[in-house]
Amino acid sequence: MEQDKQQRWEGKVSAQLRNATADQIWLLLKDFFNFHKWFPSLSTCYGVHGCNGEPGCIRYCAGFSISSHGSEKSVSWSKERLVAIDHVDRSLSYEITDCNIGFKSYKSTIKVVPGVNGGDGQGGCVIHWFFTVDPVEGWALEDLANKYDVGLQSMAIKMEDEIANSVDPEGAERSMAEEKWEGKASVEVGNSGADQVWSLIEDFCNLHKWLPIDTCSQVEGVAGQPGLIRHCTFTARDGDETKVLWAKEKLVEIDPIQRYLSYEILDNNLGMGSYVATMRVLPINGDGSNDGRGCQIQWSFVCDPVQGQTFQEFMSYIESSLQFMGNKMESHFSAPTQQ
Repeated sequence: MEQDKQQRWEGKVSAQLRNATADQIWLLLKDFFNFHKWFPSLSTCYGVHGCNGEPGCIRYCAGFSISSHGSEKSVSWSKERLVAIDHVDRSLSYEITDCNIGFKSYKSTIKVVPGVNGGDGQGGCVIHWFFTVDPVEGWALEDLANKYDVGLQSMAIKMEDEIANSVDPEGAERSMAEEKWEGKASVEVGNSGADQVWSLIEDFCNLHKWLPIDTCSQVEGVAGQPGLIRHCTFTARDGDETKVLWAKEKLVEIDPIQRYLSYEILDNNLGMGSYVATMRVLPINGDGSNDGRGCQIQWSFVCDPVQGQTFQEFMSYIESSLQFMGNKMESHFSAPTQQ
């Protein structure tokens, strides 16, 4: 462990994996929005901004992790932004933008290097985890580094187990990179500014006004604040039967200045697992004020594969729903009087 330099803490921990190549481990680590699959103390990790694996994207991590008050377990969380990623060098760097664990000016780099035999499948690999952070109240650097070391060793074991289980008896390796669906759709609203359209999008519990669903109602939380939960329902035909489909969705992040919000599905009967989406409004011309010069709505998502659907079918549903929304909003702003 390196010594303190210029009042900042710097540390490095490493883990040797003997039964996995550097390329196999990098395939798991580069999935920035799913770090909870490997780090033992995290119960959740999901994207709240940007596209997974692209610089600038932000993830939200929470669980019984590092507490700034010593060994007592507490629910800890952090928002972490991907600063850089290099697939050739198998490294990524990120920084904490907000947290409740007492970390200030935290930056980290995780790098995977081939083992002693050149990473040819026989020599394994090593994960190096570097970090710098301002001194953390209630902690010594050595104790903090030990926390990272314990977590990294557990993470290495979980990754080796995943690699071992990803090979069938004939030795054909399945693709772990295809476990998530990611997509983005967009539509233009030609007769209104970005600020006008954003005023409709940010009204989180009135989605039924703009999408072909039956109801959308507030369940808990404060309007316009992260943590707000809505319940959405719509009917669908299944042969001779009519089914009521529903989803509970939580507002994760909202930024009126940048005109975007992110939400996740908490529970549903749609056959969906993990699902996180971001809706963003961008001006086409001008500064986005209510000048009628037009704007674009973007709808991006990361989710588990949906039961009973192909990715193309699900993507078609997102695109048609967003087109419906754009048309409804254009009609709303074209009406002689707006409610």
